[in-house]
Amino acid sequence: MPIIVCGMNHKTASLELREKAVFFLEKLPLYLNDLLSLETVHAAVILSTCNRSEVYCAAEDIESVIDWYCYQHQLERSELESSLYIYENQEAVNHIMKVACGLDSLVLGEPEILGQLKQAFSESCANGAVNSSFNRLFQQVFAVAKEVRSSTAVGACPVSVASTAVGLVKQLRPDFLEANIVVIGSGDTSELVIRHLKAHSAKKIIVANRNIKNAALLAEKYGARAIALHDLPLTLANVDIVVSATGSALPIITYEMMNSLAPNKAITLIDIAVPRDIDPKVAQLDFVSLYCIDDLKQMIQHNLQGREHAAEKAYEVIQKKSLEFMGWLKSFDMVAFTIRSYRKQIEEICQAELAKAVRHLEKGDDPLHVLTNFAHLFTNKLLHSPSVQLRQAGVEGRLDILELAQQLFAAPEVEPI
Repeated sequence: MPIIVCGMNHKTASLELREKAVFFLEKLPLYLNDLLSLETVHAAVILSTCNRSEVYCAAEDIESVIDWYCYQHQLERSELESSLYIYENQEAVNHIMKVACGLDSLVLGEPEILGQLKQAFSESCANGAVNSSFNRLFQQVFAVAKEVRSSTAVGACPVSVASTAVGLVKQLRPDFLEANIVVIGSGDTSELVIRHLKAHSAKKIIVANRNIKNAALLAEKYGARAIALHDLPLTLANVDIVVSATGSALPIITYEMMNSLAPNKAITLIDIAVPRDIDPKVAQLDFVSLYCIDDLKQMIQHNLQGREHAAEKAYEVIQKKSLEFMGWLKSFDMVAFTIRSYRKQIEEICQAELAKAVRHLEKGDDPLHVLTNFAHLFTNKLLHSPSVQLRQAGVEGRLDILELAQQLFAAPEVEPI
């Protein structure tokens, strides 16, 4: 069964296009059910992060997967022509492994992507979207990610989007230590932002979230203050820095919200969400400095220096492991095909002999005689082809085939003469 990757990422698509191609986590069961409703798709995992939107599937037809991808996001193929990539089989396995190892991330070696991929796989398992070969694939992917992190320097001194965002804030704001900082969101990325802020001795942190209980739990953990999202407009008037990282489909901070403020100081906004949490028009306001996730690229590229060698070693591991998996998959497919073919052959023989037996019974022949004859003919025809092949193997001295046949049919071993 062909393995296919269909998607786009920060390397191939603009932020504006990536915003249009998000798979929202709360709708993941619906996406998976809809994708698996296609006759050509037999297993699927969907990964959607701030930097990528990808579908991994076992499918017989690439075109149907591309059409589904476009339809889900209400995009024309022409809009995606230069941004969408398609990988098949070993290239697809290579890509998934690179993603898991953080080699295809905006930040080389960032560890968060592995957790996101594991969550995506878990969602697929929970929704019955994973078959045996896909389960084997992702167990191999996770094992490779672990090996790469333990045997290469890719994961050494890990850098993340969250840590880079905090680094940008420190660079932009000399008053960082005494600044009033709001972090919007209570997910993993928001927590990482707060952790890095605290590590750099930020003192005044507010956590804003739609669910006040989640905000309170996170704030208590890091000695911050929590507010509900509906209190954000009032809070912004006294804020110096905002870092936003939610999964909202709509902007959290609008132009109207910011334009209604009358601050006597500059406000720095860092938006690391996709889709964006902050309306880009906010940048038009004189007192606002707005940065999005793509603005972090320059800082991130600086942090990559000296890690190319580690990445090369990781690619070698991935190439080896992907080849091993494709070898297993080929043998798995051959076994499945052989079993299906043999079962079909047996069923055809059985149906043909059964039809003969039924005709004899309808004519009034003795049932015991009919059943005995049916069993005799069915057994002979079932054993005919294997018997011919085994005799030929004996003539040719192919002891390996004879030994294999003993295992297959659980036949007693024959003592050599």
